[in-house]
Amino acid sequence: MEPGGHRVVVKGTGLPPQPDMHMNHSRSISSHFLRRMLPVWAALFLWVVSAFAKTDKYRLMWREDPATTMVIGWNQVSGSRPVVRYDVVDHGQQAEAYAFAKMPDRVVWAKGMHNHFARLTGLEPNTVYYFVIEDSEGVSPRMYFRTAPDRPDVRLSIVAGGDSRNNREARRAANLLAGKLRPDCILFGGDMTAGDTEGEWQEWLDDWQLVRASDGYMPPVLVARGNHEMTNEVLVNLFDLKNPDAYYALSLGGDLLRIYTLNSLIPAGGAQKAWLLRDLNAHAHVRWKMAQYHFPIRPHQRRKPENNDQYVHWAGLFYRHGVRLVFESDAHVVKLTWPVRPSQGPRAYEGFVRDDTWGTVYVGEGCWGAPLRANDDDKPWTRASGSFNQFKWIFVDADRIELRTVRVDGAEAVAEVAPDERFRVPFGLSLWAPDGAEVVEIRPAPGPPGQPVLRPAAPGAEAVAARRPRGRFEVSEFSAIRAGREVVVSWVARNEPVGLRYFLERSLDGGVSWTILEAMAPPSDGRNRHAYEWRDTDVIGRLAEGQQVLYRLRRRLPGGKEEALPLQPHSAAAWEQHPKLMADAAGRVQVAFTLDEPASMVQVWVLEAPGKAVMRLPLGAYPDGKHLATLDLSELAPGRYFLLIRADGWPVRRFRLVR
Repeated sequence: MEPGGHRVVVKGTGLPPQPDMHMNHSRSISSHFLRRMLPVWAALFLWVVSAFAKTDKYRLMWREDPATTMVIGWNQVSGSRPVVRYDVVDHGQQAEAYAFAKMPDRVVWAKGMHNHFARLTGLEPNTVYYFVIEDSEGVSPRMYFRTAPDRPDVRLSIVAGGDSRNNREARRAANLLAGKLRPDCILFGGDMTAGDTEGEWQEWLDDWQLVRASDGYMPPVLVARGNHEMTNEVLVNLFDLKNPDAYYALSLGGDLLRIYTLNSLIPAGGAQKAWLLRDLNAHAHVRWKMAQYHFPIRPHQRRKPENNDQYVHWAGLFYRHGVRLVFESDAHVVKLTWPVRPSQGPRAYEGFVRDDTWGTVYVGEGCWGAPLRANDDDKPWTRASGSFNQFKWIFVDADRIELRTVRVDGAEAVAEVAPDERFRVPFGLSLWAPDGAEVVEIRPAPGPPGQPVLRPAAPGAEAVAARRPRGRFEVSEFSAIRAGREVVVSWVARNEPVGLRYFLERSLDGGVSWTILEAMAPPSDGRNRHAYEWRDTDVIGRLAEGQQVLYRLRRRLPGGKEEALPLQPHSAAAWEQHPKLMADAAGRVQVAFTLDEPASMVQVWVLEAPGKAVMRLPLGAYPDGKHLATLDLSELAPGRYFLLIRADGWPVRRFRLVR
């Protein structure tokens, strides 16, 4: 029986004691007694079973503002005319006493369940609401939720994980433990079931009831699609997602936190990336940003492939727009990275390099009950990894993010936190501390990525920014190269003064009007040479036939002086400005180039004269110094081309090529 229900105890029959009789007579009396009492017992049975409404599989979600809305979902087993009764006052199961009522907004048959969703609106922020579901057959258990705060001075508690799949024992333990922590919400990164079948989903939602605390508190869940969810539709039908493409974003605490849920099972670019970029730009003022999705960009399990599509379209946006914490799933291992940023430089590994100032921390990868795998693919920027059932427990306030990894073993023995002690680690909770620290802290960045960080100089030393070698400031190697559906804009700068700012701009009307694509400042690493690259991923599909796109770079010098450096449309620069190479009859050509520092990958790009890449030739790693390489261009059609040497993504030298 559910907590709060009525219990019926039959203590006696109310008949006087009977003398001992022969067995046959005894059976006759018993039969007579049963006939007399059957209507009474039938009435008692009907009263008991109708004490609760014929509903189950409760879950809570957000579609709109978490501070003022809540979606209540359930399965209507039987009965009719269901209605949600809710109030800020706890009336237990006295449905008629609740001040507010809401009929279901959406009803859908899915996975063998009659799913009902009531969308509550106009709620007060950071407020407890009690509710029951009443129908023609009774009243559900009394439950309650808390709306999110709408102010950044209220601390948040969040649980995040994924991959529950088919190990019900571990899944139920994780659900129970998550409920005992009473988080503001739970982020679930996909792969709820193994086969996406009706029976599995019904079991999953039955097990989800364990996230409800002993006093009826239930946190809302934000779900992402995994590869074991066969369609987006299953999440729409079971969790009432607003976007049928299953990606969305919600803000908690006003401007404190924005949570992005992305969809790994559809293209990372295109409409999804365009939406992500628009939303990041629109919420640049938000203090913290987090993201969750299913496939890890760089899995820590050898059998899992690299997800380069997500790397190309998401990782750079995370870095440039301050997404400081990312939750990944799928690989069924535990991982924690140092803060990293995308890079193709000599210190990078698999496209990332450690950046403690502006980098993104990636955590995961699953382990909410799915079969565990070996953590056998660590990277140089991996902080720690493991293989055990776990989820993340996160505290967020204006000063810091605190990240804990919770082991779910022994969930039964862990104490439940009190409603007013949600940020206290309960007795019996097991936390992972691979390097001796149970808590990972993430602090706010000092400004936009790449902005010089001014720190007090050590006694007798100069500030980092002042140690740059002196010399004439120059910007060179402009290019705007079309590569497939992208335009890669890049340049090289030397001897940049402190306080310099760049503004990359684009024009679609021949230079009449310009739109700022990116504002950036030189990194404060003390070096006198920097290479920049920016990928325009959404412009090609917007151009009409024959329409050109122009790019230019504005630089604002210390003191406010500005200069505009135009870039030609899709042009690697004027043809006459570069040395000319002639391929021999076999299509071979030699190129000379110089590297200021070692490069892990040197590539040759061959471009048509308008600036479209038609061939890429990897040459491999090279040390610093002067080099001469022979290229086989026999497959290249006769014509005029640009030839671009790139080292770890940086432009090194250009040639004009005749084949």
